[in-house]
Amino acid sequence: MAGETATAVATITAGFVTGITVTSGGSGYTSEPAVTLSGGGGSGATAKAILSGDKVALTLVLTAGSGYSTAPTVVVEAPPAPPAPPKPLDVRLELVPKLTVEGPAGSNARLDSAASLNGPWTMWTNVTVGPEGTVLVDLSPVSAARFYRAVAEQRAGFVWIKPGTFVMGSPVSEDGRESSEVIHTVTLTQGFWMSDRETTQREYQLVMGSNPSYRKGESLPVEQVSWDDAVAYCKKLTERERAAGRITSQQAYRLPTEAEWEYAARAGTAGARYGELHAIAWHGGNSGSETHAVKQKTANIWGLHDMIGNVWEWCGDWYGNYPTGSVTDPTGPNSGSLRVIRGGGCSDDAGRARSAFRLRYVPGSRYFNLGFRPVLSSVR
Repeated sequence: MAGETATAVATITAGFVTGITVTSGGSGYTSEPAVTLSGGGGSGATAKAILSGDKVALTLVLTAGSGYSTAPTVVVEAPPAPPAPPKPLDVRLELVPKLTVEGPAGSNARLDSAASLNGPWTMWTNVTVGPEGTVLVDLSPVSAARFYRAVAEQRAGFVWIKPGTFVMGSPVSEDGRESSEVIHTVTLTQGFWMSDRETTQREYQLVMGSNPSYRKGESLPVEQVSWDDAVAYCKKLTERERAAGRITSQQAYRLPTEAEWEYAARAGTAGARYGELHAIAWHGGNSGSETHAVKQKTANIWGLHDMIGNVWEWCGDWYGNYPTGSVTDPTGPNSGSLRVIRGGGCSDDAGRARSAFRLRYVPGSRYFNLGFRPVLSSVR
């Protein structure tokens, strides 16, 4: 039960507070409450409360103050609120499937589920394995036994790019360097799948039902695609692969960010390019200024072909200045008028055929040496 606040009145003589009378002792006090005096035209009077049990029995004047023309108001501090009743004893049991996936840190695994060990197995989700393993909980309703298995995932035509940290940009000593290539450290916390080749005309035709390319050939990279065309392709490919059960609703194809593109192109290297120029790229010095079939040049150490040369590749970012400090999972400016393209094309010189070189185009641009390659990742 809550207590009651004590009350008291003051008496003055010749402008001084000479006494305080308790009119109600209140109840519920566990320690002496503070007493304050205000008003009456004077100042300086102080008082102290004395308890008897849980009530105020007496109020003593400690200092009389001065200048009071009328009795000041006496305010006694309220008693403390009663403690909350103890929480009743309760037991709560949660039974949920808790799964721990272990394996090489940064590797990718597919988790399947089934009602029987004999299957049929259905893909449940994909997971990147952490340094101490990765824990998941399946909260979907289930009315019978459920079994799980983890499969080290392989995806035809795609390379798994594990999370990591790298130095983006180029040193001032690099031949062909431009001022926008400011060196900064980038950390990518999520792995992703990247196509091991530029999107071919055959692939584009199958998904979009058309082929806008200037130089025709099924195994040639598709070109003359705008940024919006490339994004539309990724959207349609996502819808098709989800409908076929080859990816989950939590996965989607998209264009790589500029940081993801350079991280994948470098594949752990720090020089101007990931290999000798003629060996890795179709460029202005060996291509005849024409596109060539994909995967004819040496791949980088992660298995990605034509990251430099053949066709420029759209990235997802708006173009903007690099940060000067370390960043995590950058996606570029929030808005802009130009989109990033990377990698150089079949008619470009060696200065542009570098891992760090960046260019920008209006999103609606279409050129004979401009294409793209998709990545597959968790939905963002």
